[in-house]
Amino acid sequence: MNTPFELAFKHMPTPAFIVESSTGKLLSYNQNFAAFFDKFHATPAMTWDALCEDASISANWQTLNETIKAGKIDRCESLIRVGDKLVNMQLELQHLGESVLVCIYDTDHMDLSAAENTLLKFALTESSAGLWIWETHSDLVSCSKSIAILLGCTPEETPRSTPDWHKRVHPDDVKRLDKLVNEHIDHSQDYYDVEYRIRKYDQSYLWVKERGRTYTRNADGKIKKIIGFIVDISHQKALEEHLRNQATFDELTGLLTRGAAITHFTKQLGLAKRQYTPLTMAKIHLDSNNRLAELPMEERNIAIQTSARHVYKKIREADVLARVESDKLLLLLPNTSVRDAKQLLNHIINPNEKELSTLLNGNADPMDLCIGIATFPEDGENIEELALSANQAVEEGQAKQQKIVVN
Repeated sequence: MNTPFELAFKHMPTPAFIVESSTGKLLSYNQNFAAFFDKFHATPAMTWDALCEDASISANWQTLNETIKAGKIDRCESLIRVGDKLVNMQLELQHLGESVLVCIYDTDHMDLSAAENTLLKFALTESSAGLWIWETHSDLVSCSKSIAILLGCTPEETPRSTPDWHKRVHPDDVKRLDKLVNEHIDHSQDYYDVEYRIRKYDQSYLWVKERGRTYTRNADGKIKKIIGFIVDISHQKALEEHLRNQATFDELTGLLTRGAAITHFTKQLGLAKRQYTPLTMAKIHLDSNNRLAELPMEERNIAIQTSARHVYKKIREADVLARVESDKLLLLLPNTSVRDAKQLLNHIINPNEKELSTLLNGNADPMDLCIGIATFPEDGENIEELALSANQAVEEGQAKQQKIVVN
């Protein structure tokens, strides 16, 4: 007697088959899978390599099986041999221990109108939003009618490839957009977000927010199709620009911005001059080994946030910390000698076991830190001179692979 699982598998509406994990042999397939082949007067092959055209050129079964087992891929696109035809299928893969359940969906006839209404539930109703699908291998871009409305053109005039799209992106934004999308593909990420300016057909520019998400992959795990949307954020950017002029805190780290820090630094320098007290400035490089530059943007931001939070927790209430460059912090230590400053900074670059675990979990590493120290008045009599001296000390530390350098 058939078990409930066997009966459910046999009669499930989606064509499906089961592959033996260790060998790649087809152990079973359901009625709808067999019926699909019957339409072409064909019989399914009984091994993965024989069934899947991509297996011989992109990934053998054992490699794919390990990838599925590790949870690194649960959906891909592949060419399935049906008699003398090759049919493009979307495969959904679920590891069941000694076997893998594969459900298949014919994607040869997927069109944009269906995608815009149902795919990934992108319920876009605003006239300022538009949906697109990009096939990475062929570089074919398909745009919805709403993108044509957004750009002020006909559907036939919308971009059809990456070069077409880049022609419409503001020259100052093209490199950043291209880098982010390439990172998404190279690191096989699930999604990305980016904001940039795009030129309408009346030659004016508008700010858009683009969100792309991986839709399908090949059998080797590489991204095959990306689906996404763009939305007009011009009004939001205008407001942000207004607020940026009055900004005090850095958006990523929550630390003071360079401009806001100068006010605090100048005040502390004035006190040191009047009261004849020591004043020390430290430039903290968060990526002296250039490791973060190799990470995807999202992971890089997490690392900077984690390192900045670690430094902030180590400083005293009277100290002033600011983010002055993407991967550099500036720390002012009032009423602090070089000896005391070095003691405090040593606690930063030598975290305890718990702090180290927190840093590593946040993509940060204390080995990436390099700190340059400058003092008033020996290394400068104003903020700019002190900052320059501290920066020179950092560069010397990088060159000599030292963690703390006194100018």
